Amino acid sequence: MNNFSLKIKNKLKLISDFLKINPHRHWIFLLYVFFVLNIILIIFSLYLLYEIKNEQIFQIKIDKQIKQTLLKDDLLKKVTDLYDAKAKIEQEIKNKPFLYSDPSF
Repeated sequence: MNNFSLKIKNKLKLISDFLKINPHRHWIFLLYVFFVLNIILIIFSLYLLYEIKNEQIFQIKIDKQIKQTLLKDDLLKKVTDLYDAKAKIEQEIKNKPFLYSDPSF
């Protein structure tokens, strides 16, 4: 039991020693932390690259179902009939000369 309490006291002493200001040790600690984080990020990015290459992740699934149309057929027919009527009137104007009545009579 005494051995266990000594280990705990030593751990607490190491933590308290680390919390004391020592710029050199803190910079080394930060350097190690960022180095480990960079290694983890590189490994993760390589894993993602491997998954994307094998089409296991971020793939597009195409549904082969018939998609419903967003247009209403009756309104579409009404608009096309309107444009057909306008085209017909335009052709009549181009082909037949328009007879003007003389306003002076």
